[in-house]
This record gives sequence, structure tokens and C-alpha cells, in this order.
Amino acid sequence: MKMLIPVDGSEAALGAVDHVIKTAGQYAGGVEIHLLNVQFPILSGNIRAFISQDKIEAYYHDEGMCALKEAKERLDLAGIACHVHIGVGNVAQTILKYAKEYGCDQICMGTGGAGFFLGSVAARLIHPAETPVLLVGLPKNATYGA
Repeated sequence: MKMLIPVDGSEAALGAVDHVIKTAGQYAGGVEIHLLNVQFPILSGNIRAFISQDKIEAYYHDEGMCALKEAKERLDLAGIACHVHIGVGNVAQTILKYAKEYGCDQICMGTGGAGFFLGSVAARLIHPAETPVLLVGLPKNATYGA
């Protein structure tokens, strides 16, 4: 089972990671985890006159790795290996692109709370997705942004 988990660093996204950790043993043959953070593109064409493409890519990388850090740490602590990816672009479209590119069997993502998973990304994924999407809500006693 190949699973893509989009992560924005929010508690909701980490809830999806925790769900996968709890259920990983249920998959025959194990689970291959792909963590994905999607960065919004720097839209201004004028910025490229002052900042090199290498520096812009380094910025995306640093921001993406920061957002993925806790999710990766939780998987490492659970003894579950993962691949990390940082995409740039429209969030929903980039998630769908990565799921297809890596042949993922499922997209597992958190809903609600802070970050870009306020429900709109989930809604934009469900209808066009060729890959099943599992939405994981936070427990009632969870706090957002804690």
C-alpha cells in the first residue's frame, strides 16, 4: 500500500499522520509512506529580477522541510520509513499530481483546524481524484495550533 499524506504542519495534518501510524499494521505487505508539503508559488515576476531561482528553490525547500519535520519525526519514532516531497503550485492539483506520479493507492489527509486543510482542499481533491481519499478529523478533545 502506497499512501500519500499531504502535510502543512497543522495539527489536522499531524492527525492524519497519527492515524496512519495507528493503522499501518493492518495493511498486508506493509505501507509505503510519501509525505508531501506543497508551497505556494512566488507569483510576482518582479521578484525574479532580485532573487535567483536557486534561492527561491532553497526557500521552498527550507519552508517545506520545516512543515514536514514533526510528521517525519513521528513516523521515525514509530519505526515507519517515509519519502519526503516538496511541491510548488496549486495545493489540490499538486497533491493529485504526486499521487498519480508515485502510484499511490490512497491519499490520507487531515481536515479542519489551521493551515491549508480547512476543507476546501479536501473538497477540491475528492471529486477529480482517481486515488481514494481518506479524510481524518481530529478527536474532539484536540486543540488547534497548540
